[in-house]
Amino acid sequence: MNRVFFTLCMLLSTYANAGHRNSVVATMTTGVNPDALAITPNGHYAYVVNNNNYGIANQDSVSVLDLRKNVVKTIIYDSSFVEPFRVAISPDGKKAYVANSDGTTLSIIDTKSNEVTGTIGGFDGPSGVAITPDGKYAYVNNYGGSQGVGSGNGNTVSVVDLRTHAIVEVITVDKAPAALAMSSNSNYVYSINYVDGTEGSGTLSIIKTDTNSVVNTVSGFFGPFGIALTPNCKYAYITNFGSNDFAPFGNTVSVVRLGNDPRIVATIDVSIQPSGIAISPNGRYAYVTNYNTLYAGSNFTKLTPGAGTVNIIDIKKNRVIAPTIEVGHSPNTVTISPDGKFAYVTNYTSGTVDVILLKE
Repeated sequence: MNRVFFTLCMLLSTYANAGHRNSVVATMTTGVNPDALAITPNGHYAYVVNNNNYGIANQDSVSVLDLRKNVVKTIIYDSSFVEPFRVAISPDGKKAYVANSDGTTLSIIDTKSNEVTGTIGGFDGPSGVAITPDGKYAYVNNYGGSQGVGSGNGNTVSVVDLRTHAIVEVITVDKAPAALAMSSNSNYVYSINYVDGTEGSGTLSIIKTDTNSVVNTVSGFFGPFGIALTPNCKYAYITNFGSNDFAPFGNTVSVVRLGNDPRIVATIDVSIQPSGIAISPNGRYAYVTNYNTLYAGSNFTKLTPGAGTVNIIDIKKNRVIAPTIEVGHSPNTVTISPDGKFAYVTNYTSGTVDVILLKE
């Protein structure tokens, strides 16, 4: 009888744990409009940029999360933050670089002291940072900001020497570069360009890093917003967010075959306004956040968030599989832990980060 009871308890425990796969297991309140998140190489901490799009005084900040306890360790406030939008961590985990999207700088955070130790200048609305695996260089896309050509009017990617904190080259791409991804061998950097947000106008610029020049361009995207590369770097998955006026909205992910003849080879239907995307370390699944925030009133007023969700794409079959994961309002980005066990979703309107226990 005791053996039967023990076996039953074990089965129930296993079933209960299995039921939590691909679901939210924790939520952390961060700051005003959390936009993106970067995880330290050891997987212990995450740095979340709080964009503060509402313009509340002294609320441009970076939250430091303790991922072992799923709590906010500290919040960093600094005068150098100007609508921080993206963040990247150096390969040695010692520095975090924050892109100030309505400014001209990157802020440098010392991850040991969690203090801003300096800035790197010369950008125009920087909206993304990709660091080479050796930690020597960063590629920063210039979307355009109020202190330069204006939001969405930039068309360059800056190459930064992180040893001297100087911009060493500037690469021209298409209008409004929205996000960057770097190949694992650092031979290529991929810039997705929003252009004007009309259907089919978005592009992908492929940059060869040994010459820092654009060697190929793929067209046909609809307000591209997020990009993720498969671990073998043979494919890029790009979210089609849609119009910057939020209508019409996009609802697809484009699959680009990279290599000598790069092109879109598949289009996957997801939910409303796919925004962030991340691929599991084993290359089996892509996780897509659906922003689902639309204008509810007349004349494009009353921006209203609907139910935020995450879709799972089976990469082998290039189709969405169950379940659809419910998260907070306006889920903007998703980041997967180095061990592939968890995904972290920033919920822009909710002011939270959801922790998803992933399917193994």
